[in-house]
Amino acid sequence: MMEDFKVINGDCIEEMKKIPSKSVDCIITDPPFFMPASHYASRITYQRNYGDLTPLKVFWEVITKELRRILKDDGHLFVFCNCDSYPVFYEPTYNNFDKVKSIVWDKTRVGLGRIFRNQHELIIWARMKEHKFIQDGKLRADVLKFPATLSKDRVHPVEKPVALLKELILATTHEGDIVFDAFMGGGSTLIACKETNRKGIGIDISKEYCDLVRNRLSEEVQERLTKTDGGEFFSSQP
Repeated sequence: MMEDFKVINGDCIEEMKKIPSKSVDCIITDPPFFMPASHYASRITYQRNYGDLTPLKVFWEVITKELRRILKDDGHLFVFCNCDSYPVFYEPTYNNFDKVKSIVWDKTRVGLGRIFRNQHELIIWARMKEHKFIQDGKLRADVLKFPATLSKDRVHPVEKPVALLKELILATTHEGDIVFDAFMGGGSTLIACKETNRKGIGIDISKEYCDLVRNRLSEEVQERLTKTDGGEFFSSQP
């Protein structure tokens, strides 16, 4: 019996190289990003520069090429980001896909800040011309309103709500399709796959989070869960 889920502990770039080309139907991921450093010298404060984000841009260029390679031509890519990282993530994504659109995730609650406090995140949605979509008669807007997971209920600092991930999955994949998350974290993408009858692959560099995700999945699918990246998972792929 083919396993429905794969939890892979390792560096995402190295592990993605082991995944066959054009083998996954959808990618949903929340990559790490950093704010540029503030530069001080004595009493002088240097103006921050867009070039400070170069390491992040180079990182995402490498990641995006691998994501495009493993994604089927009719598949979809969803990348979570914020207003600071969006410009950096956008260009490499634009260069590798035919269509790119911004989706707003409205968290429905006001978050941190002083004035105009945070209430949303951005999602870069990318696909090729021949992308598929699910014609289920549901009207979907590019503003998705789903409450953020409460801090007390999170197993990961930036955990995304399963309901939001399910909405992305249901709109772009069929049952049995493969959904991939390169930065798995607490595994909410895989949980959303389980609840929508999709297969899921997740990579995380943290062994602790990989063990946590396996435990989250174990109640109903432990017998189908594999902890390695054997080729059998893709045996039915063209």
